[in-house]
Amino acid sequence: MSAWYSINGSVLLRSCPGVDAIASKIRAHCDRDFAVSLEPRDAEIVEFSIEGVGEFAAGGVLGLDELLESLGPYSLEAAVLTGQYEDDPCELVVASSKEAAAIALSHHRLNQIKPILQELNAQDRESLVTLLLEPGS
Repeated sequence: MSAWYSINGSVLLRSCPGVDAIASKIRAHCDRDFAVSLEPRDAEIVEFSIEGVGEFAAGGVLGLDELLESLGPYSLEAAVLTGQYEDDPCELVVASSKEAAAIALSHHRLNQIKPILQELNAQDRESLVTLLLEPGS
């Protein structure tokens, strides 16, 4: 069984041999269907980026996700990579901690809903504020 998967985004990382090794593994795992780059920003920082879509054999998507997540300890700030798994949108967070990942995903979600919020009328905005202020929201 195989699956179609797309992923794209970038993350700033500390420049070190560990990052180079992971990037090489990601390139090998993705074959030629993905553009994977590691661009120096200065002597201590590199920007890792990935973009592409491809078909993966069983377990291949999980393997790629694990490689991407393994960049987390080297990240300077959390980043949300976006894509699609089969026909469903997906996100993958590269972060140095679970807390940093949760914050990055929260910011990502806020940025997703901001354009939609502009479409709400005054009454619905008030309802949303009330909902957000309820305990447990």
